[in-house]
Amino acid sequence: PRMLTSLQSAARRGAKIITINPLKEVGTDRFIHPKDVHLLLGSGTKLTTQLLQIRIGGDVALTKGLMKGLLEAEEKDSGNILDHEFINTYTEGSHEVIEDIKKQSWDSITEYSGVTKDEILKASEIIAKSKRIIGCWAMGLTQHKNAVGNIQEVLNLLLLKGSMGKPGAGACPVRGHSNVQG
Repeated sequence: PRMLTSLQSAARRGAKIITINPLKEVGTDRFIHPKDVHLLLGSGTKLTTQLLQIRIGGDVALTKGLMKGLLEAEEKDSGNILDHEFINTYTEGSHEVIEDIKKQSWDSITEYSGVTKDEILKASEIIAKSKRIIGCWAMGLTQHKNAVGNIQEVLNLLLLKGSMGKPGAGACPVRGHSNVQG
């Protein structure tokens, strides 16, 4: 349970955790470390701040929806949501990404993701207020036909917020045992 232990520690320090999963899993809702005798008697640590139960294959649509929510918040907040200095210094093609996101309709996003606009905007608000974001994913995000698109959009989201290359931020693919990479 190393990953869940890390999430437990982060949650205890006040981190907001958005869980994106077609299934509601007990371990990501409330976690009890099996070696923590004091917690075995309690209800555990609440890990998930918000669960987004997506439709299988709806990851790209959901991530674009999260970015669309950020762009809409950006317009309302006079440009204080995205990390423009980071984007201008370290990225290429951000204009094309932003234009693509703006073209996406909420109807299409919600249909393909299986998540309501209100739920997506609530998650976008959490992301908008965050100074540092870590995008963690397991093999479920990478081992199907949308894998490349999934990772591209997760990284686009992190780049728009400037959440790469600084402490407490970045991409975190979780791969399991040491031999899974070959």
